[in-house]
Amino acid sequence: MKRGKALNRALDYWLGIPVLNLLASVRKPGKFPVAPSRIGLLFNPALGDTLLASAAILDIRALFPEATIILFAASLNVSAAKMLPAIDSIVVLPITNPLKSIRILRQSKLDLMLDFTAWQRITAIYSLLSGAQFTVGFERKRQHRHRGYDQTAPHLGNCHELENIRRFTRILGSQTVHDPHLVLPAGSLPRAELEGRKIVVFHAWASGSQRGQGEWPDDSWAHLARRLMIPGRIFLLTGAPSDEDRCEALRQRLIAQGIPAKVLVGRDGLGEIARVLTHAEMLVSVNTGIMHLGAILGVPTVSINGPTAPHRWGPVGPRVANVCPADGSGGFLDLGFEFRGHPRDTMQRILVEDVLRAIRSLSGNQPNWGVAMNRPERTTAPSRAIEEPMVCASTMLLKQGRGA
Repeated sequence: MKRGKALNRALDYWLGIPVLNLLASVRKPGKFPVAPSRIGLLFNPALGDTLLASAAILDIRALFPEATIILFAASLNVSAAKMLPAIDSIVVLPITNPLKSIRILRQSKLDLMLDFTAWQRITAIYSLLSGAQFTVGFERKRQHRHRGYDQTAPHLGNCHELENIRRFTRILGSQTVHDPHLVLPAGSLPRAELEGRKIVVFHAWASGSQRGQGEWPDDSWAHLARRLMIPGRIFLLTGAPSDEDRCEALRQRLIAQGIPAKVLVGRDGLGEIARVLTHAEMLVSVNTGIMHLGAILGVPTVSINGPTAPHRWGPVGPRVANVCPADGSGGFLDLGFEFRGHPRDTMQRILVEDVLRAIRSLSGNQPNWGVAMNRPERTTAPSRAIEEPMVCASTMLLKQGRGA
């Protein structure tokens, strides 16, 4: 269920709520299994949500080491699901096909169904009809979905999504000791011409029906590249296959200014892009799934946030910085679709100098930051210090360190 599509959300709300309540009124309450042998997981289909939920998988695995864990993925997040640890199998669930989805779930013979989606009524219906012995899901204010579960965890809009995920696993008895962690596919750099080069990755493209409101102007990307250009550095423009034409247009713009640039679209999912990121000096990205990928992998990551609220959806990792509009006009997204009534040009209000300050902060303010960043060895275990709200302004950068 795409949160960016208004029609999908309207159908899910006006049809899903009465159907869910009708089904919930006749269902029998389940009993929590002491030692579940088959556990099903369902995450929001967005890439970032799925990558952050890797922490929950590790906590669940530690809690139930002998269980078979099955991840039910949508077509949108299958590539991210393949990078998650401690999963025994991945089953594609056609979210918009109720009969087929319910049949797949029931055939899986689950003891425990864990639904980490936050607002969709349809996934609550699927959980209720999954045939699982016990179901757990989020209860979110005004979303009217909690009756689909045997037990619920509160989903809040005043904390980072990772803390919501941890709140969920804590009600199962987990100590939530794990950080987001990914398993990278084996392989070398996908492009021979990148070997030995200083790589700066630009990810300029957002997703969803309101994607334009989450994108920084091409002029700003070109200006940033000019300011960062040094001998031996190459700029890699990443995107989904649907972004290829726009990536190529931006590449041609940089080439015309004498700036080396290449395009890499994720034809094999996230694996190819992830391998490149592990060799990159820096990732500069709009707030999207690639931003979360780089941050979790330990790449110095600068997130350019317009409508996205960093305290809800900012990057989680050992070396991250958030850049926001100086006038405070951004940061209004909570569940991801609250655009109405807010400025449409929050990204245009972010200056190149703001982003440069973030980059220099992550590089220790070294004049030639690309030569010697003096950063710690990369790790896929980022900071846990995201439970307190993050303050974001154009001149105020948040660096996340290991917290309690």
